Amino acid sequence: MKICVIGAGIIGLSSAVRIQDRYQSADITVIADKFSPNTLSDTSEAVFAEYKAGNTPSHLLEKWSAETLRHLKSMALSPEAAAHKIQHISGYWVGNGREQGIGNRLPSRRLTKEELQLFPKASWGQFFTSYFVEPTIYLPWLMKRFTGRGGKVVHKTVKSLEELYPHYDMIVNCSGLGSYQLVHDTNLVPHRGQAVKVHAPWIKHFYHQKIDGEMTYILPGSEGVILGGTFQKDNWNDECNQEDQFELMKRCCEIMPSLKAVTAEHVKVGLRPVLDVMRVELEPPSVRTKCRIDGEIFKFLTQRGLAKNGRSTRGR
Repeated sequence: MKICVIGAGIIGLSSAVRIQDRYQSADITVIADKFSPNTLSDTSEAVFAEYKAGNTPSHLLEKWSAETLRHLKSMALSPEAAAHKIQHISGYWVGNGREQGIGNRLPSRRLTKEELQLFPKASWGQFFTSYFVEPTIYLPWLMKRFTGRGGKVVHKTVKSLEELYPHYDMIVNCSGLGSYQLVHDTNLVPHRGQAVKVHAPWIKHFYHQKIDGEMTYILPGSEGVILGGTFQKDNWNDECNQEDQFELMKRCCEIMPSLKAVTAEHVKVGLRPVLDVMRVELEPPSVRTKCRIDGEIFKFLTQRGLAKNGRSTRGR
């Protein structure tokens, strides 16, 4: 069985490794035009939380969230945690308007009135413990695991699926925003994100604030603190913007005034692939795409897109 995975971001590499776990005899190749540290995923540090994501059915979100949480927990407690750096993290989740919960899978509590005073613009808040993923560390770990078990890697731009059909029994499309051109998915919309990495080792908790729809976050990682961000719909500009940087730094300093003394060490820009509904779907049956694995019919498996509210869970 020859399987091709298009894309080497966190969804692509995670999919390739999971296929290896289940089908150990499969011949698997990852094909991508970008690899870490140059993928979108490398700009996307994340704290796990479960919340409404566009029009994605709630039963699917619950299923994917439960599976992802189990995976993150096992990774954080594994002997390899020192290598992939998936770790526990605690922090503040605040906002105004309608309260946005984080689900019931994580230990959490409501902020006291005294604590909420730390966030003058917020009308509600929670403190909870979750898991933190740093893709710049996790992606190389996934790649090492994939190639160490015989996985193959090809660095190229796939312009058409037609060039792959003759060579593979199954194609897994994890090309993210690349699907806009690769499979003409015009429902995909880029949401431009910009973030800044600073040296601020005194920051130990994460901070996530949503005020009037504008999100601000502070994420302490092993290699620096990430300050963000921007969520600019239908913006294809992947260059750094000084005005955006000034504004996001200003918002972060309002939350944590001690950040006024820091300077930017590195600026990240990424274009998030956004869909109204998160999707894992099969292409309609055809002569080219049909193959059998353990008696099941697999056509063309597509994993692409994020719901319009951003990442609610991470693929594994």
